[in-house]
Amino acid sequence: MPWRGSVWGLLAAAGGAALTFGWTIRWRPGRLRRRGPPPLGLREVLDLLRQAYGASVGWGVDAAEGAWEVLDGPDVAENRRRRGAALVQLASVDGRQHVVRDPDATFIAVGDFPYGAGLGLDGAGHDETMIEAVAQALRRFVAGMRLAEEQSAVPRARVVAGRVARLVAGAQTLDGMARATVELGEQITHRAVALVLAAVDSARIVAVSAAADRRLAGLPLSPESPVARAVATGIPVATRGNEDVFGPGVPERRRSERAGTAYPLMDGSLVVGALVLLGAPLDPDAPLLDDLGPLLSDLGPRLAAARAVHDAERRAVVDPLTGLRNRREFERALTAYGPKSSEPATLIYIDLDHFKRLNDTLGHPAGDAALTHVARLLEIAVRDGDMVARVGGEEFAVWLTRTAAREGLEVAERIRRSIAEKPLVWSGSSYPLTTSCGLASYPQPIGDLLNLTSAADAALYRAKELGRNRVEKAGSGH
Repeated sequence: MPWRGSVWGLLAAAGGAALTFGWTIRWRPGRLRRRGPPPLGLREVLDLLRQAYGASVGWGVDAAEGAWEVLDGPDVAENRRRRGAALVQLASVDGRQHVVRDPDATFIAVGDFPYGAGLGLDGAGHDETMIEAVAQALRRFVAGMRLAEEQSAVPRARVVAGRVARLVAGAQTLDGMARATVELGEQITHRAVALVLAAVDSARIVAVSAAADRRLAGLPLSPESPVARAVATGIPVATRGNEDVFGPGVPERRRSERAGTAYPLMDGSLVVGALVLLGAPLDPDAPLLDDLGPLLSDLGPRLAAARAVHDAERRAVVDPLTGLRNRREFERALTAYGPKSSEPATLIYIDLDHFKRLNDTLGHPAGDAALTHVARLLEIAVRDGDMVARVGGEEFAVWLTRTAAREGLEVAERIRRSIAEKPLVWSGSSYPLTTSCGLASYPQPIGDLLNLTSAADAALYRAKELGRNRVEKAGSGH
C-alpha cells in the first residue's frame, strides 16, 4: 500500500493508544538511523491499535482499497466481523461516531468521508472513559489516513475514482449515494455542495452537504433556474452576486450563498442531473478542477445506474397512478406484522362512493384525478410510518400499527370528513366526493390477524349498505 510516507502520523495514533494502557512502542535507534521509518502500512498500524485495546477485530475503510479488517485470529465469529464492518462503512459515509453494545461485544467506529475505522471489543461492560479513549485513537488513525493520501504519489484522478467507487460500495440506496456524493464533493472542493437530479418535467435538489442550507433539500426547481438550464443543455452555468443559482421562487432566501456553478452530470449523452458548487465561480486554473473533472465523469453513470435500480424497486411496490403503495406491498406489510405480535393494529378499508358515475360523467382523466386527489388527502390524514395503499380500482387501505380500535376510529372519521370537505376541482368546477370506510382492529375485537382483512371488508360493505359516506367498524364475531 502506498502509505508509508506518513507512517509517523499513523504511528501517532497507535502510540497514543498504546500509552493509554501504559505500553511503549520502541524502535532500536541504530536500526532507525540506517533504514528510516519502519515499513508499516495501514493494516499494521490498525493492528497495533487492536492489540493495545485488546480488541478481537479491527476494520478500516480507505479510498485506495475499500474495506478491510485485521483479526486476532481465525476464530473471530463471522457475525461479529460482518456487524462491525457494516458499522465502519456507515461511519465512513456519515462521518459520525457510532457505538453499539451487543451482549458479547462492543463496537466503536468513527469516520471522515470516505475514511473509517473501528474496533470490536470483547464484552459489553466497557465504561465511557474506555470508549472515548478508543474513539479518540481511531479519530487520530483516520486523520492519519487522510494525511497519508494527501502526501501519496498516487495520481489524484485515481484517488478520486477510488473515492467514488467506495461511495458506491458504501451507499445502499439512491438516497444514501446522493448524501455521500455531496459530502465527497465538499471534501474535494471545500465548498457547500448540492446534488440535483433530473426528472421528466422538472429538476429537484435531492441532497445537500453539511455546509449547505439544509432547507434546500427536496425542493423542486423552476425550469428557468440556472441549474435547470445546465441540466437542459448539458453546459455548466455559473451565477454571481445575488443571482440565485437555484432560480426564482426558492423559499427561505436567507442563505448567505446564492451564487454558484452547476456542473452537468452526464451518462453518455444523457444529462442525469447536476453537481452545484455554491459560491463564486472557480478560477479556470484552480488546481481542484483537476479533482473535480474525474468526480463529474464518474458520478454521472453511477448515479444513472443507482436511479435505475431505485426506479425498478419503486415500480415493484408503488401504484403508478397515485404514488401510494400497491396491493402487493400492502399484503407484505400485513404479513410482516406477524401473528405473535402483541401490539395493537387497525386496518381501514376506504371506498370512493359513486366512482363509476363520476367516471361515466366526466371521463377517465377526471376519475384518475379524483383517485390522486383522495390519495393525497389520505397521506395527510395519517402519521409518518403508517401505510396508505391503493388496493383496487377505487379502493384504498390504511394500515395503522400500534393503534387500537378507538384511535383507529378517530383516524377513519378524520379521513371521511377530510375528503367530504375538500371537493375535486376539475375543469374549473368543484365536484364533491364522499367515501365509505370499514374498520377492523387487532387484538380487540378481532383476535386473529388472519381475519382482519375479511372483517374490514365486511365493515366496508355494511357502510355502503347503510347509505355510504360513513364509517363502520367490525365486531367481535370475526
